[in-house]
Amino acid sequence: MRCLIEQKILQPALAALARIAPARTPKTILQGVLIEANGGQVTLTAYDLEVALRMTLEAHVVDSGEIVLPAKLLSDLVRRLPEGPIDIATIPPYHLNASLDSGTTHMELNARDAVEFPTLPDMVGIEPVEIPAKAIVQAIKAVAYAAAKQDQVRRILDGVHVRCEDGRLVWTATDGLRLARMAQKLGRDLPIRFTVPRRGLSELLRLLEDEEDTTVQVYQSANYVMFAWGNVRLYALLYQAEYHDVTRVIPTEFIAECMVERDRLEQAVERAMILAENEHHSVTMDLSDGALHMTSRARDRGQAREEVPILESSGEKVRVTLNARFMLEMLQAMEGATVRMRFAGRSRPVAFHDDDDHLHLISAILTND
Repeated sequence: MRCLIEQKILQPALAALARIAPARTPKTILQGVLIEANGGQVTLTAYDLEVALRMTLEAHVVDSGEIVLPAKLLSDLVRRLPEGPIDIATIPPYHLNASLDSGTTHMELNARDAVEFPTLPDMVGIEPVEIPAKAIVQAIKAVAYAAAKQDQVRRILDGVHVRCEDGRLVWTATDGLRLARMAQKLGRDLPIRFTVPRRGLSELLRLLEDEEDTTVQVYQSANYVMFAWGNVRLYALLYQAEYHDVTRVIPTEFIAECMVERDRLEQAVERAMILAENEHHSVTMDLSDGALHMTSRARDRGQAREEVPILESSGEKVRVTLNARFMLEMLQAMEGATVRMRFAGRSRPVAFHDDDDHLHLISAILTND
């Protein structure tokens, strides 16, 4: 195999692929990037058996072939090479080493046989559905923060659930203590229903943030979903368990509510969090007489109290304690200028809205005071 490819084209692709390839794994072939050169194109693939990324780049192919090179090492080397063509070739007679030539620089890398690299899921024959990239980016930013981080007991909570109902695309994430849900109006029903790992969506977000004007084709099989656009294919393993019925935890009746400016609330939470005690970062909010007060304390540092200006309020007096870190991550995921807070009671979750199609819930922390 031998091909020539521009450094400015190869470098960003390898940076993305290196994020997929695991740094440590018993199956060391997964630490590599599969390079396939054929017909004026080079296809690069990284795969950790849960998430896979395949990118096809224009290149001058002298000899067709394939090889596996260390993903992170190759990315680091190419990033440090000057702009211009990079000549990548396998070294005869065994073709299990590869050379990289750029200007006056010559390097040789140990390689692996491409036949060892696992095969990607087959999506042939599956009819794709099309979703605007802008909608996908908006939804991931809005809900992915609420998914669990490596829940070893309930792996399904590590994912984001996506389904279409009544002409709306609904994205839901929860770790059992908080929940985020976004409904996007499509005007049509799509055959979509799956739960995808948060890690796969995080990588999808990074790849799509500069591609918001494009349309993404979504292919769903029994075990995988593939997002395809341009020269990129991102695969993610689907969780097979049934996603939790989150409607059971969403309050339907509220005793009080208020509206505040999102920026003012976020700033107040940041200040209160500094003096919030214990791993829950407990912050207590009191809504009464048209005012919202926020308090926090730490026995070894002191206490804080702040009144958050409100735009409107209604209902009964209510006091509830929440996790300040959860609140901060939620507020940073919101886009609206205002936030409506709805209280169902002292021990019930608090609902937050920045528009009618976007819901956040945070469970109350039970306290003795």
